[in-house]
Amino acid sequence: MIMTNATTYPFDDEAMEYPADTARAPASAWFALAVLVGATLFSFVDRQILALVAEPLRESLDLSDLQLGALQGLGLAIFAALASYPMGWLSDRYDRRLVLCAGILIWSCATAACAFQTSFEGLFASTVGIAVGEAGLAPIVLSIIPDIFPRRQRTLANFIYFTAALIGAAIGIGLGSVTLGWLTENVASLPGMLGELEPWRVAMIVVALPGPLFIALVAMLKVRRPQISAAHNGPADASTAATGLLPYVRQHWKTVFFIFSAMAAYNIGIGSTLIWIPAAIHRAFGVPLATVGLQLGAMLGVASIIGLICSGSALKFLPGDKALLPLRIATAAFVIAMAATFMLPLIQFHWQGLAIVGVQMGAGMGAAALMPGVLQDISPPHLRGRIISILSIVGAVAQGVSPMLVGAISTTINDPRGVLQALAIVATPGWLVAAYLIWRSVGACKRTLAILDVEH
Repeated sequence: MIMTNATTYPFDDEAMEYPADTARAPASAWFALAVLVGATLFSFVDRQILALVAEPLRESLDLSDLQLGALQGLGLAIFAALASYPMGWLSDRYDRRLVLCAGILIWSCATAACAFQTSFEGLFASTVGIAVGEAGLAPIVLSIIPDIFPRRQRTLANFIYFTAALIGAAIGIGLGSVTLGWLTENVASLPGMLGELEPWRVAMIVVALPGPLFIALVAMLKVRRPQISAAHNGPADASTAATGLLPYVRQHWKTVFFIFSAMAAYNIGIGSTLIWIPAAIHRAFGVPLATVGLQLGAMLGVASIIGLICSGSALKFLPGDKALLPLRIATAAFVIAMAATFMLPLIQFHWQGLAIVGVQMGAGMGAAALMPGVLQDISPPHLRGRIISILSIVGAVAQGVSPMLVGAISTTINDPRGVLQALAIVATPGWLVAAYLIWRSVGACKRTLAILDVEH
């Protein structure tokens, strides 16, 4: 049996008992987290290899820059967003390990399939496969974490995963670069048909090879599945009267509206800045883009780590309801980011712009790292995958729209500092709205938690 319905699971005798909030997670939970982090890093390598082989791929298949952009943007981003909810639905309805295994199989095979394509259409279809396979990764992992960790250790597990995802792109580029560099010099020494292929094609095959290993590891994990039947037949029926997504949204619409809208506004604030700040600094101060990129990358890395440490420390040491405290911390973080963004048009030196973005990124990443725990608390176990996937879609749409707004406004400002002004016009209200909505969500979340009978 490969899949079964939501109330009967094929491996219940192997499932981990849900640890009590007073208990510590068993070693198997930390092993599971390590496997999930490894699968996440593996997905970034497969995703980043497309960017690394873009130039030899373009020359080999005579592709235009527009086609390359479609492969790396349209093929991945749009179809990942479209596939996110179905993958979340599957992870709620069936054994999450099996759905994740299917996702790994799909994106591994699609990555390897890129090596054998001879046309843009074939490559595009393969990148769609990568997007579909990876679409369920975050919703599934963030749904599994509360199934294997008690609440007192869930925040740490979320932070570990969030940090891995944060540095995943850099690791993906690094490992992909090493692989491609070695193959470029040694491809002729490879056995059989591999030695006859172009290095970029062999690279696509090589980075897909760990797929079966991660499938085997994920399949071995001990993960407790959501028990839908308890919601129907036990005392939990009063607190989870509606087991479907739409009934849940109707009952808790204020919580859903405030949190999802706040995170959409957050993505407008942070997304527009990350896309446009290199060009803004280059135009305003004449700093070479290569220099801006290097300095910005270092600043963002350091600021993100500081933000994660600060938000984690605040959650641990500040008094108050630990289930609602993340929302109050996020409110303060968004206000800090808003104040920093408002200062962008006033900067006189390019390093001031980098510092402002560092403050914005540190505050934003610190707040965002707390959101998975909030979503896990307010979502019934059998709905977590779908709820988290919807938030991913909302974020993707907001991050896609905000850079266009900045571009549209900057074209009306005939000034080298026009992009800085446009960023302030778009991003500052985004942070302000995010702070207001996340603050308003506190009361709604408190009611939702009471209804769901979550102990905090």
